[in-house]
Amino acid sequence: MLAKQRYNKILELLDKDGIVHTAELVKLMGVSSETVRKDLEYLDNQGRLSRVHGGAVPVDIGTTPDMPGGYISLQIRNSQHLEQKSAITAKAASMVEEGQIIALDYGSTSQMMALTLKERFHRLTVVTNSIQNALILAENPGITIILTGGVLNRDEYTLVNDFSATLESIHIDIMFMTVTGIDPVVGCTDQRLSEIRIQNQLHQSASRTIVLADSSKFGKASLIKICPFEEIDTIITDGGITPLMEEKIRKTGTRLIIS
Repeated sequence: MLAKQRYNKILELLDKDGIVHTAELVKLMGVSSETVRKDLEYLDNQGRLSRVHGGAVPVDIGTTPDMPGGYISLQIRNSQHLEQKSAITAKAASMVEEGQIIALDYGSTSQMMALTLKERFHRLTVVTNSIQNALILAENPGITIILTGGVLNRDEYTLVNDFSATLESIHIDIMFMTVTGIDPVVGCTDQRLSEIRIQNQLHQSASRTIVLADSSKFGKASLIKICPFEEIDTIITDGGITPLMEEKIRKTGTRLIIS
């Protein structure tokens, strides 16, 4: 593959997925990691992308202090893997009963879940640290919304830090947890330090924790460990998961549902 063809392929994948990983580009294009590194360096110098550790992101994303690997904006994530997220959240909603207390964390899949709950249920209580989720759910007068409180994170429209002590006394029937990485050895991981405390509090207060993750999250371990598989009731994903990864996840004893 000629250099120009590689550049076009890299930019095409970046536009589609919002991020490219060096290891995946090596396999996809059949070249060395050094060649990929030089390609990314060239495109970075041309202002076509921004290099980060292990790959590259669009130039308007860059990095943040608590995400060394590069931050993909919520706006971009909201446009990715929509069909898979819709199938995942539809399956998740089928596990909810009227009148239950549900917890939602943050992110694009969580927002899709909020939309699904708003359309399907007449009476729920939802605990969340996501302002976007709260605004979506507020359109349904039968849903009681409990915001965790805290300091506004403008990147994710979440409330974070140590203003959520009351969560320790709240009972939650199901927490729907979203993650940025699922690894058979490491467990469930995320990239943002600022949200991890509230995610853990919601998880600890819940009778069941169900992880919602599209297949692109599997085989990846992000910066922050959330919890091991032993603490998870179920993982719901889409049909894009590889047979090998499916086998590895099932061997951990975790219930895996493919929507």
